[in-house]
Amino acid sequence: MTNDTLPQPPARKPAALAERARPQIEDRRVWQAIHALQEKKSVAPVVLDIGQLTSFADYFIIATGTSSRHVQALADEVEKRLGALKTYPRHIEGYADGEWVLMDYGDFIVHVFTAERRDFYGLERLWSDAGKLVVRDDEPLPVA
Repeated sequence: MTNDTLPQPPARKPAALAERARPQIEDRRVWQAIHALQEKKSVAPVVLDIGQLTSFADYFIIATGTSSRHVQALADEVEKRLGALKTYPRHIEGYADGEWVLMDYGDFIVHVFTAERRDFYGLERLWSDAGKLVVRDDEPLPVA
């Protein structure tokens, strides 16, 4: 006797479809962090909506600086802008090196990389099932 109806694993959404799902971001602090990154001329900022994929955060904000000093300046501006909202990071990693600064705000995590580190670690590739919002310079943001 054979069992022709073996259980199948759940179908996984292709990454291309997940990237088309533009997240609806309602957290003002996320928009403020994006404003801070744009103000200091970050390269290729994106927001990944990871809330449906994990329980430790709702969003990853990822941006690139042109040098280690620029990465630190971007992190400083995010911290300053969110501090004005009385929002402070729970933890900051990597600031001294300036290659990859991770700022944990609980509900969202800000990652600021040099281009080399961003390519090497590939968070967007690792979290390709997340909804992705690519922030463009010519696109108005909801909160100033």
